[in-house]
Amino acid sequence: LKIAILGCGGVGRGYHAPAFAQVEGVEIVAACDIVEERARALAGDHGVPWYRDAAEMLEKEEIDLVDICTTERDRAEPLMQCLRAGKHVFCEKPLVAAEGQYNVLESDLITARKIVDLWRESGKHLGINYNYRTAPHTRAMKRAIDAGQFGDPVMVTAFSHLASWSHAIDLVRWFTGEVTELTAYQSPGASNRDRAAALQFRNGAIGTLAGSARLSWRQPLLRIDVIGTEARGTIEDLTGEFRMRVGDEPEKTIWSPEGSDPLLLMEEAFTRSVTELAEAVRDGKAPPVTGIDAIRALEIDAAISTSAQEQSPVKIEHY
Repeated sequence: LKIAILGCGGVGRGYHAPAFAQVEGVEIVAACDIVEERARALAGDHGVPWYRDAAEMLEKEEIDLVDICTTERDRAEPLMQCLRAGKHVFCEKPLVAAEGQYNVLESDLITARKIVDLWRESGKHLGINYNYRTAPHTRAMKRAIDAGQFGDPVMVTAFSHLASWSHAIDLVRWFTGEVTELTAYQSPGASNRDRAAALQFRNGAIGTLAGSARLSWRQPLLRIDVIGTEARGTIEDLTGEFRMRVGDEPEKTIWSPEGSDPLLLMEEAFTRSVTELAEAVRDGKAPPVTGIDAIRALEIDAAISTSAQEQSPVKIEHY
């Protein structure tokens, strides 16, 4: 599987490219960035040609999949360009956000729908790096939910640093299902924003989602509680514990990172995300996380902004 890296900054060079380089049956064949120094650096790491122009790279190189690591502000055009060129695409989250990931707006959904339309027409795969889904504690909770150990999920509460906000939204969907309506509030101003939303899910469950940009990076950045008719479970931090209480029994730790390096666990989760994407595309299967997951998360994020601005509930229409 021949991979090109488009966007050679810290995320592309420091995380995506090293992860892909470890996957058996994958070959990095080109690097592209509008900043020559960044393109040269990543290309030098892997001994491949470098480009400043994506169109030139797509024309000259034999590429199966383009890994797009530009910022969410600059992701839409190269993403659509690669799909039009008949390439599979893998990209970071959120799918798009013209004003940055801390400020997803309804207008971003217009762009996202164009991407989804193009993806569906292309017949190619669109994978999204919601890599928190591959962390050990999140997978342990998902297995317990799917196995019926929680009974019917009736409530979920989530709190995160805004740097993990998009991931928190995705995990809430993954655990509990689609959100159909929400009411949200947020503090004024474009920075250090705080926000909270009350959620209604399609399956009848309810929940809350709250986040802040004021948190220290040294404290847990994420906590999600799922309450079911039979049990309650909690995951904490990016690679932390999964604890569960069934009925009146004492709480048990189902998975713990005790004795493990949290940063190494996060790198492993990232590598699993990339590996599973590459294996799916290579085998002609849909990636574990697709463009549908990306636009569903974006719909929730945009609805939170709209509800807070309009001071009213918002029903979510799924594209």
